[in-house]
Amino acid sequence: MLIHGYGSNERDLFSLIDYFPIDSYVISLRAPKELFNDSYAWYDIYLDSNNKFYDHNAAARVRDELFHFIDDLSKSPNIDSDNITLIGFSQGAILSHAISFSYPEKIKNIIALSGVVDEKIMKKTSLIPKTNIYISHGTNDNLINYETSKESLNFYIENDIKFKFESYDQGHGINQQNLEAMIKWLIRNI
Repeated sequence: MLIHGYGSNERDLFSLIDYFPIDSYVISLRAPKELFNDSYAWYDIYLDSNNKFYDHNAAARVRDELFHFIDDLSKSPNIDSDNITLIGFSQGAILSHAISFSYPEKIKNIIALSGVVDEKIMKKTSLIPKTNIYISHGTNDNLINYETSKESLNFYIENDIKFKFESYDQGHGINQQNLEAMIKWLIRNI
């Protein structure tokens, strides 16, 4: 399941499908908030004195709505409910982290690209997440700071959750080296 970033749309990550295993069933979602023509967001982002912030309650509602969609979808005979992978970019990566931690019994893998782990939108659960987690971030990202992203991983470290983190000499995007490493990781974990 592909979850795009702020200001993008469902076609953005769909270009990755050529790299997925041939038997993959791929769904690319469009965020509900229209910003302008062909540009969408999962929740609003605000700027105040050069600081970015967002409504954590709105993000948590979206997290739950996406989970319920995934849960309903997993009941379809076309879906392998034991092999659901979320691939999120930026805002989609933040939500992928939150969904997999909050509902660990449903998600096998996440690939979180150019995002952060935001514990404020993690639902408390008694289950130990067993999700395989791949995270990458560009060292030259000017939209979501690289160091902020790395620091947010302390949440996983403190909760003894394993993950793979890779950094690339890129901005807020996915370069060829990042793409190849991500696909190699995905193939090993599906």
